[in-house]
Parts: sequence; structure tokens; C-alpha cells
Amino acid sequence: MMKRYLLAALLFFACTGAYAQSLAFGDLLNLTSMTDAQTRDMLASVKGFKAVGNMTLNGKTYVQYTKVTKGTPDKNESVLIGTPVKSTTGILTHEIIFNTTQASDLDNLLAEAKKSNLTLVFQGADLTSNIYRFDNSLFRANISLAFDKKSGNVDVQQK
Repeated sequence: MMKRYLLAALLFFACTGAYAQSLAFGDLLNLTSMTDAQTRDMLASVKGFKAVGNMTLNGKTYVQYTKVTKGTPDKNESVLIGTPVKSTTGILTHEIIFNTTQASDLDNLLAEAKKSNLTLVFQGADLTSNIYRFDNSLFRANISLAFDKKSGNVDVQQK
């Protein structure tokens, strides 16, 4: 009888862990200053994302990584890594855009951002999304959550 409860608990935690969010807010902040090789290692080797090529969005070029986790429903995530830009301090930084179809992941990222050392400087909405803007002396982050909770993104830049 005890073995059944232990097995049930193990299965529950295994399934829950397999469906957890792939990237934490801190991971997104760290990606802004990583080299291309470090980014590739972290996303592909450690986090299970697959590089799918380049993408142009609003005139900017990004390297796109995607990850699909099978489930009910399937979980689709993508990370866009912008081309390196030299900051005013002389270091190379990347714009990072994380997209997901999981409302729970976006809610978790928003909660992590609120607990981080970034300050919420704007909270508002447009026609389709709630918008949150965070800022400090090093980073700027925008989180957009669709009203229907079916999509959203996190856009992080190092200053």
C-alpha cells in the first residue's frame, strides 16, 4: 500500500517537472550578455531548445530557438536572440525575446520579474494585452500578456 502512494507521488512530480517553464526571468537577463557560443550551449544543451535559423522582425535580425513539449495541450516556446549591439559602456549585448503559449509560464515570469531587482515603472494595456515594463540601471524588460491568456512574450535588453 505504501509503495503505491510513493509511486503516485513520484509520477506526479515527474509529470509536473516535465511541464515546467523552461527559462526563468534570471536566465533571460543572463542571455543578454552571453556570447553566441554560450547562448547556444545554454539553450540547446542545457534547456533543450533547437536552433531553427534566422528571423527578421521589425527590421532586426534574430537567431530563433524553439522547443515543443508534448502534452495536453502542447507547449510551444521560442527564444529570439538579437544580433550583438555595442552598449554605451562598450560591451556587446543582445536583445532577448521569449514567446510562449502557456499562461502559467508568463504568470511565473511576471512574478519573478516583480521579485527581481528591477522596478515596475509602467503597467497598462493596449487593445489585446496587459503590458508591464520593468527597469533598473542595467536592464529593461517588457512583459506582454494577451487578454485571452493564449500567448505572450518577454522582451529583455541590457542597457
